Amino acid sequence: MIVGFGGSIHDFATCLLTPDDRVVAVEDERLSRVRYAYGEPDPCRASLAYCLDAAGLDAGAVRVFAANDMLDPDLRLPGVAPTWLNHHHTHATSTFFTSPFEEAAILVADGAGSVIDAGGGRPAADHHERETTTWAFGRGNDIAVLGRVIGGKAGAATSNDPDALMSNSLGDLYRAVTEAIGFGFLQAGKTMGLAPYGDDRFVDRLMEPVDLGPDGTYAIRMYGPGGILDQLAGIERGSLADDFITNACVAAAGQAVLETVLLHVLQELWDRTRCPNLCLAGGVALNCTFNGKISELTPFENVHVVYSPGDSGTAIGAAVAARLAAAGAGATWRIDAGPYLGRPYPDTLDGYGEVLTEDQLCQRVAGLLHQGQVVGWFQGGAEFGPRALGNRSLLANPTDPEVPARINKIKGREWFRPVAPVVLAEHAQRYFDARGPAHYMQFSWPVREAVRAAVPAICHVDGSARVQTLETRHNPLLAGLINEFARQGGPPVLVNTSLNVRGEPIVETPAEAMRVLAEADVDAIVVGHRMIKR
Repeated sequence: MIVGFGGSIHDFATCLLTPDDRVVAVEDERLSRVRYAYGEPDPCRASLAYCLDAAGLDAGAVRVFAANDMLDPDLRLPGVAPTWLNHHHTHATSTFFTSPFEEAAILVADGAGSVIDAGGGRPAADHHERETTTWAFGRGNDIAVLGRVIGGKAGAATSNDPDALMSNSLGDLYRAVTEAIGFGFLQAGKTMGLAPYGDDRFVDRLMEPVDLGPDGTYAIRMYGPGGILDQLAGIERGSLADDFITNACVAAAGQAVLETVLLHVLQELWDRTRCPNLCLAGGVALNCTFNGKISELTPFENVHVVYSPGDSGTAIGAAVAARLAAAGAGATWRIDAGPYLGRPYPDTLDGYGEVLTEDQLCQRVAGLLHQGQVVGWFQGGAEFGPRALGNRSLLANPTDPEVPARINKIKGREWFRPVAPVVLAEHAQRYFDARGPAHYMQFSWPVREAVRAAVPAICHVDGSARVQTLETRHNPLLAGLINEFARQGGPPVLVNTSLNVRGEPIVETPAEAMRVLAEADVDAIVVGHRMIKR
Protein backbone atom coordinates (compact mmCIF):
# COMPACT_ATOMS: atom_id res chain seq x y z
CA MET A 1 0.00 0.00 0.00
CA ILE A 2 1.15 3.51 -0.80
CA VAL A 3 -0.23 6.75 0.63
CA GLY A 4 0.32 10.22 -0.81
CA PHE A 5 -0.35 13.45 1.07
CA GLY A 6 -1.14 16.70 -0.73
CA GLY A 7 -1.68 20.38 -0.06
CA SER A 8 0.34 23.44 0.88
CA ILE A 9 -1.29 25.90 3.29
CA HIS A 10 -4.65 24.83 1.85
CA ASP A 11 -6.27 22.01 -0.13
CA PHE A 12 -4.93 19.18 2.00
CA ALA A 13 -5.75 15.67 0.78
CA THR A 14 -4.80 12.00 0.98
CA CYS A 15 -4.58 9.38 -1.77
CA LEU A 16 -4.17 5.62 -1.20
CA LEU A 17 -2.99 3.17 -3.89
CA THR A 18 -3.52 -0.54 -3.31
CA PRO A 19 -1.23 -3.21 -4.83
CA ASP A 20 -3.84 -3.87 -7.52
CA ASP A 21 -3.88 -0.11 -8.31
CA ARG A 22 -7.24 0.62 -6.74
CA VAL A 23 -7.36 4.27 -5.75
CA VAL A 24 -9.12 5.96 -2.84
CA ALA A 25 -8.67 9.70 -2.35
CA VAL A 26 -10.43 12.53 -0.55
CA GLU A 27 -9.78 16.17 0.21
CA ASP A 28 -9.75 17.32 3.81
CA GLU A 29 -12.39 19.96 3.10
CA ARG A 30 -15.01 17.31 2.34
CA LEU A 31 -14.63 15.96 5.88
CA SER A 32 -14.00 19.12 7.91
CA ARG A 33 -16.60 21.08 5.87
CA VAL A 34 -14.17 24.04 5.79
CA ARG A 35 -13.69 25.28 2.22
CA TYR A 36 -10.20 24.50 0.89
CA ALA A 37 -9.33 23.17 4.38
CA TYR A 38 -7.71 26.59 4.88
CA GLY A 39 -6.41 26.91 8.44
CA GLU A 40 -6.78 23.16 9.05
CA PRO A 41 -4.95 22.52 12.36
CA ASP A 42 -4.25 18.85 11.72
CA PRO A 43 -3.80 18.33 7.96
CA CYS A 44 -4.41 14.95 6.39
CA ARG A 45 -5.35 13.13 9.60
CA ALA A 46 -9.04 12.78 8.79
CA SER A 47 -8.46 12.10 5.10
CA LEU A 48 -5.89 9.39 5.90
CA ALA A 49 -8.36 7.69 8.26
CA TYR A 50 -11.06 7.94 5.56
CA CYS A 51 -8.89 6.29 2.91
CA LEU A 52 -7.71 3.51 5.19
CA ASP A 53 -11.24 2.78 6.36
CA ALA A 54 -12.59 2.77 2.80
CA ALA A 55 -9.92 0.24 1.82
CA GLY A 56 -10.47 -1.86 4.97
CA LEU A 57 -6.89 -1.32 6.17
CA ASP A 58 -4.92 0.17 9.02
CA ALA A 59 -1.81 2.32 8.83
CA GLY A 60 0.43 -0.68 9.48
CA ALA A 61 -0.41 -2.03 6.02
CA VAL A 62 1.06 1.03 4.30
CA ARG A 63 4.47 0.38 2.77
CA VAL A 64 5.33 3.97 1.79
CA PHE A 65 4.09 7.40 2.79
CA ALA A 66 4.97 10.24 0.41
CA ALA A 67 4.19 13.97 0.55
CA ASN A 68 5.00 17.10 -1.38
CA ASP A 69 7.51 19.23 0.51
CA MET A 70 5.26 22.26 1.02
CA LEU A 71 3.38 20.40 3.73
CA ASP A 72 4.37 20.96 7.33
CA PRO A 73 7.30 18.59 8.09
CA ASP A 74 5.44 17.66 11.28
CA LEU A 75 2.19 16.19 9.94
CA ARG A 76 1.31 15.01 13.44
CA LEU A 77 0.36 11.58 12.15
CA PRO A 78 1.73 8.95 14.56
CA GLY A 79 4.00 6.41 12.91
CA VAL A 80 4.07 8.29 9.60
CA ALA A 81 7.45 9.33 8.19
CA PRO A 82 6.86 10.53 4.63
CA THR A 83 9.25 10.60 1.73
CA TRP A 84 9.38 14.28 0.79
CA LEU A 85 8.99 15.22 -2.88
CA ASN A 86 9.33 18.46 -4.81
CA HIS A 87 5.96 20.25 -4.98
CA HIS A 88 6.01 20.90 -8.73
CA HIS A 89 7.19 17.36 -9.40
CA THR A 90 4.10 16.00 -7.66
CA HIS A 91 1.93 18.35 -9.72
CA ALA A 92 3.66 17.18 -12.92
CA THR A 93 3.28 13.54 -11.92
CA SER A 94 -0.41 14.00 -11.13
CA THR A 95 -1.21 15.24 -14.62
CA PHE A 96 1.19 13.20 -16.77
CA PHE A 97 0.33 9.86 -15.16
CA THR A 98 -3.43 10.47 -15.39
CA SER A 99 -3.10 11.36 -19.09
CA PRO A 100 -3.48 8.97 -22.04
CA PHE A 101 -0.07 10.01 -23.40
CA GLU A 102 3.14 7.98 -23.45
CA GLU A 103 5.01 11.23 -23.96
CA ALA A 104 3.97 14.84 -23.39
CA ALA A 105 5.18 18.33 -22.68
CA ILE A 106 4.24 19.33 -19.11
CA LEU A 107 3.58 22.78 -17.66
CA VAL A 108 3.10 23.46 -13.94
CA ALA A 109 2.15 26.99 -12.84
CA ASP A 110 0.85 28.11 -9.46
CA GLY A 111 1.33 30.67 -6.72
CA ALA A 112 4.35 29.20 -4.99
CA GLY A 113 6.13 25.88 -5.02
CA SER A 114 9.12 24.35 -3.27
CA VAL A 115 11.87 26.45 -1.73
CA ILE A 116 14.79 26.82 -4.13
CA ASP A 117 18.36 27.80 -3.34
CA ALA A 118 18.75 30.39 -6.06
CA GLY A 119 22.10 31.61 -4.78
CA GLY A 120 20.72 35.11 -4.26
CA GLY A 121 22.62 35.68 -1.05
CA ARG A 122 19.64 37.27 0.65
CA PRO A 123 19.19 36.76 4.40
CA ALA A 124 17.11 33.65 5.02
CA ALA A 125 15.38 35.43 7.89
CA ASP A 126 13.44 37.80 5.67
CA HIS A 127 13.47 36.53 2.08
CA HIS A 128 13.61 33.29 0.16
CA GLU A 129 12.98 31.87 -3.32
CA ARG A 130 10.39 29.38 -4.53
CA GLU A 131 9.45 27.79 -7.83
CA THR A 132 6.51 29.46 -9.53
CA THR A 133 6.47 27.86 -12.99
CA THR A 134 8.13 24.66 -14.21
CA TRP A 135 8.13 23.08 -17.65
CA ALA A 136 9.15 19.53 -18.32
CA PHE A 137 8.91 16.58 -20.68
CA GLY A 138 7.45 13.22 -19.76
CA ARG A 139 8.19 9.99 -21.56
CA GLY A 140 7.31 6.51 -20.35
CA ASN A 141 7.75 6.55 -16.59
CA ASP A 142 10.15 9.52 -16.46
CA ILE A 143 9.74 13.29 -16.19
CA ALA A 144 12.67 15.59 -17.02
CA VAL A 145 12.62 19.28 -16.03
CA LEU A 146 13.45 21.58 -18.96
CA GLY A 147 13.16 24.99 -17.34
CA ARG A 148 11.60 26.97 -14.55
CA VAL A 149 10.89 30.42 -13.16
CA ILE A 150 11.79 31.31 -9.57
CA GLY A 151 10.12 34.01 -7.51
CA GLY A 152 11.02 35.82 -4.32
CA LYS A 153 8.88 35.78 -1.19
CA ALA A 154 9.12 37.62 2.10
CA GLY A 155 9.88 35.60 5.22
CA ALA A 156 12.13 32.75 6.18
CA ALA A 157 12.28 29.66 3.97
CA THR A 158 10.58 27.68 6.73
CA SER A 159 7.45 29.81 6.34
CA ASN A 160 4.91 30.39 3.59
CA ASP A 161 3.12 33.53 4.74
CA PRO A 162 -0.21 33.68 2.91
CA ASP A 163 -0.24 37.48 3.14
CA ALA A 164 3.07 37.87 1.27
CA LEU A 165 2.78 37.75 -2.51
CA MET A 166 5.47 36.17 -4.68
CA SER A 167 7.33 37.98 -7.42
CA ASN A 168 7.41 36.20 -10.79
CA SER A 169 4.27 34.27 -9.90
CA LEU A 170 1.31 33.90 -12.25
CA GLY A 171 -0.82 32.55 -9.43
CA ASP A 172 -0.09 35.55 -7.23
CA LEU A 173 -0.54 37.97 -10.14
CA TYR A 174 -4.06 36.64 -10.58
CA ARG A 175 -4.58 36.65 -6.83
CA ALA A 176 -3.58 40.33 -6.64
CA VAL A 177 -6.12 41.17 -9.34
CA THR A 178 -8.77 39.07 -7.60
CA GLU A 179 -8.28 40.79 -4.26
CA ALA A 180 -8.12 44.26 -5.84
CA ILE A 181 -11.61 43.66 -7.23
CA GLY A 182 -12.81 42.78 -3.74
CA PHE A 183 -12.89 38.99 -3.83
CA GLY A 184 -11.15 36.88 -1.23
CA PHE A 185 -8.16 34.56 -1.11
CA LEU A 186 -8.68 31.43 -3.25
CA GLN A 187 -11.56 33.03 -5.19
CA ALA A 188 -9.81 33.42 -8.54
CA GLY A 189 -12.67 31.61 -10.28
CA LYS A 190 -14.87 34.65 -9.69
CA THR A 191 -12.35 36.84 -11.50
CA MET A 192 -12.30 34.46 -14.44
CA GLY A 193 -16.12 34.59 -14.62
CA LEU A 194 -16.14 38.40 -14.38
CA ALA A 195 -13.47 39.04 -17.03
CA PRO A 196 -15.72 38.55 -20.13
CA TYR A 197 -17.80 41.55 -19.02
CA GLY A 198 -14.79 43.87 -19.33
CA ASP A 199 -12.65 45.36 -22.09
CA ASP A 200 -8.91 45.82 -22.61
CA ARG A 201 -8.52 49.37 -21.23
CA PHE A 202 -6.16 48.30 -18.42
CA VAL A 203 -4.16 45.59 -20.17
CA ASP A 204 -1.16 47.76 -21.07
CA ARG A 205 -1.07 49.11 -17.52
CA LEU A 206 -0.87 45.64 -15.99
CA MET A 207 1.70 44.51 -18.53
CA GLU A 208 4.14 47.27 -17.51
CA PRO A 209 5.54 45.34 -14.50
CA VAL A 210 5.88 42.17 -16.62
CA ASP A 211 9.00 41.33 -18.62
CA LEU A 212 9.14 38.39 -21.04
CA GLY A 213 12.65 36.99 -21.04
CA PRO A 214 14.57 34.48 -23.12
CA ASP A 215 13.95 30.74 -23.12
CA GLY A 216 10.40 31.05 -21.81
CA THR A 217 11.34 32.95 -18.67
CA TYR A 218 9.51 35.99 -17.38
CA ALA A 219 9.61 38.45 -14.48
CA ILE A 220 6.69 40.04 -12.64
CA ARG A 221 7.37 42.89 -10.22
CA MET A 222 4.75 42.66 -7.51
CA TYR A 223 5.78 45.37 -5.03
CA GLY A 224 7.33 48.84 -5.29
CA PRO A 225 6.68 51.78 -7.60
CA GLY A 226 5.19 50.60 -10.86
CA GLY A 227 4.67 47.06 -9.58
CA ILE A 228 1.47 45.08 -9.95
CA LEU A 229 0.04 46.24 -6.63
CA ASP A 230 0.94 49.85 -7.41
CA GLN A 231 -0.71 49.62 -10.84
CA LEU A 232 -3.87 48.15 -9.35
CA ALA A 233 -4.01 50.80 -6.64
CA GLY A 234 -3.84 53.51 -9.29
CA ILE A 235 -7.04 52.40 -11.00
CA GLU A 236 -9.88 54.41 -9.52
CA ARG A 237 -12.99 52.35 -8.94
CA GLY A 238 -15.71 51.71 -6.43
CA SER A 239 -16.99 48.42 -5.09
CA LEU A 240 -18.05 45.66 -7.46
CA ALA A 241 -21.69 46.64 -7.03
CA ASP A 242 -21.00 50.37 -7.55
CA ASP A 243 -18.54 50.13 -10.44
CA PHE A 244 -19.13 46.78 -12.11
CA ILE A 245 -17.66 47.61 -15.52
CA THR A 246 -14.41 49.06 -14.18
CA ASN A 247 -13.86 46.03 -11.99
CA ALA A 248 -14.70 43.76 -14.91
CA CYS A 249 -12.05 45.56 -16.96
CA VAL A 250 -9.51 44.94 -14.17
CA ALA A 251 -10.44 41.25 -14.30
CA ALA A 252 -10.12 41.25 -18.08
CA ALA A 253 -6.66 42.81 -17.82
CA GLY A 254 -5.53 40.17 -15.33
CA GLN A 255 -6.80 37.42 -17.63
CA ALA A 256 -5.07 38.96 -20.65
CA VAL A 257 -1.71 39.31 -18.89
CA LEU A 258 -1.93 35.76 -17.59
CA GLU A 259 -2.60 34.45 -21.09
CA THR A 260 0.22 36.50 -22.62
CA VAL A 261 2.78 35.09 -20.20
CA LEU A 262 1.51 31.52 -20.50
CA LEU A 263 1.67 31.67 -24.30
CA HIS A 264 5.27 32.89 -24.00
CA VAL A 265 6.17 29.92 -21.80
CA LEU A 266 4.31 27.44 -24.00
CA GLN A 267 6.17 28.66 -27.08
CA GLU A 268 9.45 27.72 -25.38
CA LEU A 269 8.01 24.36 -24.31
CA TRP A 270 6.94 23.65 -27.88
CA ASP A 271 10.31 24.70 -29.26
CA ARG A 272 12.05 22.36 -26.82
CA THR A 273 9.81 19.31 -27.27
CA ARG A 274 7.94 19.54 -30.59
CA CYS A 275 5.47 17.18 -28.96
CA PRO A 276 1.77 17.60 -29.82
CA ASN A 277 0.67 16.43 -26.35
CA LEU A 278 0.51 18.83 -23.40
CA CYS A 279 -0.30 18.18 -19.72
CA LEU A 280 -1.14 20.98 -17.27
CA ALA A 281 -1.23 21.19 -13.48
CA GLY A 282 -0.90 23.72 -10.67
CA GLY A 283 -3.55 26.19 -9.56
CA VAL A 284 -3.18 28.25 -12.74
CA ALA A 285 -4.35 25.18 -14.69
CA LEU A 286 -7.81 25.78 -13.22
CA ASN A 287 -8.10 28.70 -15.63
CA CYS A 288 -10.41 26.96 -18.07
CA THR A 289 -10.73 30.11 -20.19
CA PHE A 290 -7.07 29.89 -21.15
CA ASN A 291 -7.07 26.09 -21.32
CA GLY A 292 -9.75 26.21 -23.98
CA LYS A 293 -7.59 28.43 -26.21
CA ILE A 294 -4.38 26.41 -26.13
CA SER A 295 -5.03 24.18 -29.13
CA GLU A 296 -6.12 27.24 -31.14
CA LEU A 297 -3.25 29.58 -30.20
CA THR A 298 -0.33 27.12 -29.95
CA PRO A 299 0.91 24.11 -31.95
CA PHE A 300 -0.15 21.72 -29.16
CA GLU A 301 -2.93 19.49 -30.44
CA ASN A 302 -3.93 17.36 -27.44
CA VAL A 303 -4.28 18.96 -24.01
CA HIS A 304 -4.85 17.11 -20.74
CA VAL A 305 -5.62 18.77 -17.42
CA VAL A 306 -5.84 16.48 -14.40
CA TYR A 307 -9.16 16.52 -12.52
CA SER A 308 -7.40 18.06 -9.49
CA PRO A 309 -4.80 20.52 -10.82
CA GLY A 310 -4.69 22.48 -7.55
CA ASP A 311 -2.71 21.52 -4.46
CA SER A 312 -4.98 18.65 -3.46
CA GLY A 313 -3.82 16.92 -6.64
CA THR A 314 -0.29 16.67 -5.26
CA ALA A 315 -1.61 13.80 -3.11
CA ILE A 316 -2.24 11.89 -6.35
CA GLY A 317 1.18 12.90 -7.64
CA ALA A 318 2.98 11.93 -4.44
CA ALA A 319 1.33 8.51 -4.36
CA VAL A 320 2.09 7.85 -8.03
CA ALA A 321 5.73 8.98 -7.68
CA ALA A 322 6.19 6.64 -4.72
CA ARG A 323 4.55 3.78 -6.61
CA LEU A 324 6.88 4.28 -9.58
CA ALA A 325 9.94 4.45 -7.35
CA ALA A 326 8.94 1.22 -5.62
CA ALA A 327 8.23 -0.58 -8.89
CA GLY A 328 11.52 0.34 -10.56
CA ALA A 329 11.99 0.10 -14.32
CA GLY A 330 9.21 -1.50 -16.31
CA ALA A 331 6.41 -0.94 -18.74
CA THR A 332 4.78 2.45 -19.03
CA TRP A 333 2.21 2.85 -16.24
CA ARG A 334 -0.76 5.18 -15.93
CA ILE A 335 -3.44 5.72 -13.31
CA ASP A 336 -6.78 5.38 -15.10
CA ALA A 337 -9.22 5.25 -12.20
CA GLY A 338 -10.93 8.51 -13.23
CA PRO A 339 -12.09 11.22 -10.81
CA TYR A 340 -14.64 9.27 -8.73
CA LEU A 341 -12.22 8.35 -5.95
CA GLY A 342 -14.37 8.78 -2.84
CA ARG A 343 -16.02 5.99 -0.90
CA PRO A 344 -19.58 4.84 -1.68
CA TYR A 345 -22.27 5.15 1.00
CA PRO A 346 -25.04 2.68 1.89
CA ASP A 347 -28.67 3.71 1.69
CA THR A 348 -29.46 5.10 5.14
CA LEU A 349 -32.53 7.10 4.17
CA ASP A 350 -35.31 4.58 4.88
CA GLY A 351 -38.61 6.37 5.14
CA TYR A 352 -37.63 9.18 2.77
CA GLY A 353 -38.96 9.40 -0.77
CA GLU A 354 -39.21 6.34 -2.96
CA VAL A 355 -36.78 3.82 -4.42
CA LEU A 356 -36.95 3.49 -8.20
CA THR A 357 -35.42 1.27 -10.83
CA GLU A 358 -32.74 2.86 -12.99
CA ASP A 359 -35.17 3.35 -15.90
CA GLN A 360 -37.84 4.81 -13.63
CA LEU A 361 -35.30 7.12 -12.02
CA CYS A 362 -34.09 8.51 -15.32
CA GLN A 363 -37.65 8.96 -16.60
CA ARG A 364 -38.85 10.74 -13.47
CA VAL A 365 -35.84 13.01 -13.08
CA ALA A 366 -35.81 13.93 -16.77
CA GLY A 367 -39.47 14.86 -16.40
CA LEU A 368 -38.74 17.09 -13.41
CA LEU A 369 -35.95 18.84 -15.33
CA HIS A 370 -38.30 19.48 -18.25
CA GLN A 371 -40.72 21.06 -15.76
CA GLY A 372 -38.02 23.55 -14.78
CA GLN A 373 -37.05 21.92 -11.51
CA VAL A 374 -33.54 21.79 -10.04
CA VAL A 375 -32.49 18.34 -8.83
CA GLY A 376 -29.61 17.29 -6.61
CA TRP A 377 -27.84 14.17 -7.89
CA PHE A 378 -25.82 12.11 -5.39
CA GLN A 379 -24.25 8.87 -6.64
CA GLY A 380 -21.40 6.52 -5.67
CA GLY A 381 -18.05 7.90 -4.60
CA ALA A 382 -17.42 11.63 -4.71
CA GLU A 383 -15.31 13.31 -7.36
CA PHE A 384 -11.76 14.23 -6.35
CA GLY A 385 -11.06 17.84 -7.29
CA PRO A 386 -13.09 21.04 -7.51
CA ARG A 387 -15.53 20.09 -10.28
CA ALA A 388 -18.86 18.31 -9.94
CA LEU A 389 -18.73 15.62 -12.62
CA GLY A 390 -22.00 13.82 -12.07
CA ASN A 391 -21.74 12.17 -8.65
CA ARG A 392 -22.27 15.28 -6.49
CA SER A 393 -24.19 17.58 -8.83
CA LEU A 394 -27.07 19.99 -9.11
CA LEU A 395 -28.78 19.36 -12.45
CA ALA A 396 -31.11 21.62 -14.42
CA ASN A 397 -32.59 22.27 -17.85
CA PRO A 398 -30.18 24.12 -20.21
CA THR A 399 -33.06 25.43 -22.36
CA ASP A 400 -34.42 27.59 -19.52
CA PRO A 401 -32.82 31.08 -19.51
CA GLU A 402 -33.85 31.59 -15.86
CA VAL A 403 -31.75 28.67 -14.61
CA PRO A 404 -28.47 30.58 -13.98
CA ALA A 405 -30.23 33.13 -11.77
CA ARG A 406 -32.01 30.41 -9.83
CA ILE A 407 -28.90 28.30 -9.29
CA ASN A 408 -26.85 31.33 -8.27
CA LYS A 409 -29.56 32.13 -5.73
CA ILE A 410 -29.59 28.54 -4.43
CA LYS A 411 -25.82 28.59 -4.03
CA GLY A 412 -25.56 32.19 -2.81
CA ARG A 413 -23.32 33.19 -5.73
CA GLU A 414 -22.87 36.47 -7.56
CA TRP A 415 -25.34 37.04 -10.40
CA PHE A 416 -22.70 37.20 -13.13
CA ARG A 417 -21.28 33.73 -12.56
CA PRO A 418 -22.04 31.18 -15.30
CA VAL A 419 -23.27 27.61 -14.91
CA ALA A 420 -21.64 24.75 -16.77
CA PRO A 421 -22.97 22.02 -19.07
CA VAL A 422 -22.42 18.29 -19.30
CA VAL A 423 -22.89 16.94 -22.82
CA LEU A 424 -22.76 13.41 -24.16
CA ALA A 425 -19.37 13.15 -25.85
CA GLU A 426 -20.81 12.01 -29.18
CA HIS A 427 -22.81 15.25 -29.40
CA ALA A 428 -20.13 17.67 -28.17
CA GLN A 429 -19.14 18.94 -31.62
CA ARG A 430 -22.73 19.78 -32.45
CA TYR A 431 -23.09 22.14 -29.50
CA PHE A 432 -19.56 23.40 -28.84
CA ASP A 433 -16.39 24.28 -30.68
CA ALA A 434 -14.89 21.33 -28.85
CA ARG A 435 -11.16 20.84 -29.45
CA GLY A 436 -10.84 17.48 -27.74
CA PRO A 437 -12.25 15.59 -24.77
CA ALA A 438 -13.14 17.54 -21.63
CA HIS A 439 -13.95 14.78 -19.19
CA TYR A 440 -13.11 16.89 -16.13
CA MET A 441 -14.71 20.25 -17.04
CA GLN A 442 -11.35 22.01 -17.41
CA PHE A 443 -11.91 23.79 -20.76
CA SER A 444 -14.14 26.68 -21.81
CA TRP A 445 -15.15 26.60 -25.47
CA PRO A 446 -17.50 28.67 -27.61
CA VAL A 447 -21.07 27.47 -27.79
CA ARG A 448 -21.88 27.16 -31.49
CA GLU A 449 -23.94 30.13 -32.64
CA ALA A 450 -26.51 27.92 -34.31
CA VAL A 451 -27.53 26.35 -30.98
CA ARG A 452 -27.05 29.22 -28.51
CA ALA A 453 -30.72 30.13 -28.54
CA ALA A 454 -31.61 26.50 -27.78
CA VAL A 455 -29.37 26.25 -24.67
CA PRO A 456 -29.30 29.77 -23.20
CA ALA A 457 -28.70 28.64 -19.62
CA ILE A 458 -25.17 27.44 -20.30
CA CYS A 459 -23.99 30.38 -22.48
CA HIS A 460 -21.79 32.89 -20.67
CA VAL A 461 -21.87 36.55 -21.72
CA ASP A 462 -19.07 35.90 -24.25
CA GLY A 463 -20.83 32.87 -25.72
CA SER A 464 -18.56 30.36 -23.99
CA ALA A 465 -19.23 27.42 -21.68
CA ARG A 466 -17.04 25.36 -19.36
CA VAL A 467 -17.80 21.95 -20.80
CA GLN A 468 -17.82 18.40 -19.47
CA THR A 469 -17.90 15.84 -22.27
CA LEU A 470 -19.32 12.60 -20.88
CA GLU A 471 -18.60 9.15 -22.24
CA THR A 472 -21.16 6.56 -21.16
CA ARG A 473 -18.48 4.22 -19.80
CA HIS A 474 -17.33 6.89 -17.34
CA ASN A 475 -20.73 7.45 -15.72
CA PRO A 476 -23.45 5.16 -17.16
CA LEU A 477 -26.28 6.41 -14.93
CA LEU A 478 -25.73 10.08 -15.69
CA ALA A 479 -25.43 9.23 -19.39
CA GLY A 480 -28.70 7.33 -19.13
CA LEU A 481 -30.38 10.37 -17.59
CA ILE A 482 -29.10 12.68 -20.35
CA ASN A 483 -30.29 10.24 -23.01
CA GLU A 484 -33.72 10.13 -21.39
CA PHE A 485 -33.82 13.93 -21.15
CA ALA A 486 -33.12 14.04 -24.90
CA ARG A 487 -35.71 11.33 -25.60
CA GLN A 488 -38.30 13.50 -23.85
CA GLY A 489 -37.55 16.38 -26.22
CA GLY A 490 -34.53 18.15 -24.79
CA PRO A 491 -30.94 18.42 -26.04
CA PRO A 492 -28.33 15.82 -24.97
CA VAL A 493 -27.04 18.45 -22.53
CA LEU A 494 -27.74 19.28 -18.89
CA VAL A 495 -26.72 22.09 -16.59
CA ASN A 496 -24.29 20.54 -14.11
CA THR A 497 -22.97 22.47 -11.12
CA SER A 498 -21.69 21.33 -7.74
CA LEU A 499 -24.00 20.06 -5.01
CA ASN A 500 -23.27 22.52 -2.22
CA VAL A 501 -24.38 25.85 -0.83
CA ARG A 502 -22.44 29.06 -0.35
CA GLY A 503 -19.31 28.84 1.74
CA GLU A 504 -19.30 25.04 1.91
CA PRO A 505 -17.40 22.38 -0.02
CA ILE A 506 -19.16 19.90 -2.27
CA VAL A 507 -21.22 17.48 -0.16
CA GLU A 508 -19.63 14.17 0.80
CA THR A 509 -22.41 12.23 2.58
CA PRO A 510 -26.13 11.52 2.03
CA ALA A 511 -26.93 13.51 5.19
CA GLU A 512 -25.20 16.57 3.74
CA ALA A 513 -27.15 16.15 0.51
CA MET A 514 -30.37 16.06 2.51
CA ARG A 515 -29.37 19.27 4.27
CA VAL A 516 -29.11 21.01 0.89
CA LEU A 517 -32.68 19.88 0.18
CA ALA A 518 -33.83 21.19 3.54
CA GLU A 519 -32.02 24.55 3.46
CA ALA A 520 -31.81 25.53 -0.21
CA ASP A 521 -34.41 26.06 -2.93
CA VAL A 522 -33.84 22.64 -4.51
CA ASP A 523 -36.88 20.74 -5.76
CA ALA A 524 -35.64 17.19 -5.26
CA ILE A 525 -32.60 15.14 -4.26
CA VAL A 526 -31.64 11.78 -5.73
CA VAL A 527 -29.44 9.61 -3.51
CA GLY A 528 -28.57 6.41 -5.32
CA HIS A 529 -31.91 5.14 -6.67
CA ARG A 530 -33.92 6.97 -3.99
CA MET A 531 -35.70 10.19 -5.00
CA ILE A 532 -36.83 12.61 -2.31
CA LYS A 533 -38.95 15.59 -3.33
CA ARG A 534 -39.37 18.79 -1.35
